[in-house]
Amino acid sequence: MIGKKRLVKILDPKLCFDLWIETGSVYKVPALLHSRHGVFNVKLGQEVSHMGVWSAAWKYVLENLVECRPKIAETWRANGELLTDQKWYEMVCEKAKLVKSKNGYEQYIKDHLYLTPYQK
Repeated sequence: MIGKKRLVKILDPKLCFDLWIETGSVYKVPALLHSRHGVFNVKLGQEVSHMGVWSAAWKYVLENLVECRPKIAETWRANGELLTDQKWYEMVCEKAKLVKSKNGYEQYIKDHLYLTPYQK
């Protein structure tokens, strides 16, 4: 449309993931994004939302499963839980369903056929 600005994505998914792993909480990341990196919601003049951080971080995880799994497993271990293959793949399917559109999710599963048995 003429005169209408397109939405600009201000969140770097890798940065959101790294800060989430560092702090252990998506609720702490918006303040760090603002203080360390100067990232905030320009439209509202406020810190970005924790759900925006959560979504960006999981988008990064879904595209970098091999790299992210050890970091997430370490966090689980620090909380006294073991991240088994079953739990990992079920969690990936669950988060992909939440983060991606219906068509995007279906394509993601087609691209990662080994996840098919872990869908709920």
